[in-house]
Amino acid sequence: MTLLLNPITRHRPSAARVNWALQRPRTEGPRPAPPLRLFAPRRQKSASEHIYFDVRTVVAAGGRHLLQYGFVDDRGNIVLSVVGETKAPAATPEVTPPEDLAAEPMDEAWLALLVRMTCRGASLVTFHKVLKAGLLPPGVVEEAESVDCAWRRYVRLARRRGQFDRSQPVTLDDALDRAGLGPVGASDAALRALGIRELWAWMDRVE
Repeated sequence: MTLLLNPITRHRPSAARVNWALQRPRTEGPRPAPPLRLFAPRRQKSASEHIYFDVRTVVAAGGRHLLQYGFVDDRGNIVLSVVGETKAPAATPEVTPPEDLAAEPMDEAWLALLVRMTCRGASLVTFHKVLKAGLLPPGVVEEAESVDCAWRRYVRLARRRGQFDRSQPVTLDDALDRAGLGPVGASDAALRALGIRELWAWMDRVE
């Protein structure tokens, strides 16, 4: 064994120090770090807690009932905008569909499946709950988490703020205009769903 001299004192280490060094058990180097503890990834919650929707009648004549459905999430994404066909409410003369009907309407079975998949487990929000929810395909409301009415919530808020006129009906554009958000100004269901989202977010802020 080679003995190193202390660079400061230039003295040899003592015999006891040498014996201690020789008898010390050797190691394989620095102790390895303990293994990382792995955790199962947490299940992420959906980015959207609500689905805002509107339904408008495009044609209800000649044995046909064409409806446009518009669905929007909390981020303002249009997740579904589709025209579907259901049974007409009454027998009337045939009417040519409007020019803005750009695609062939989806049949009733596929429409019901698509809308149920969009709304399943979501908290639905619309303007005039009874009317609009009644136009959804069968089974959609039952599979949703809940259905809330933006009109009813707005009326309660307007009464508390002293801004409710009982003699005047409140439309979606009225509510948006009084909230300073600007009316939708269109009958398109997807655009109206976006307006419902804006109104709901405004009520979240002011309540």
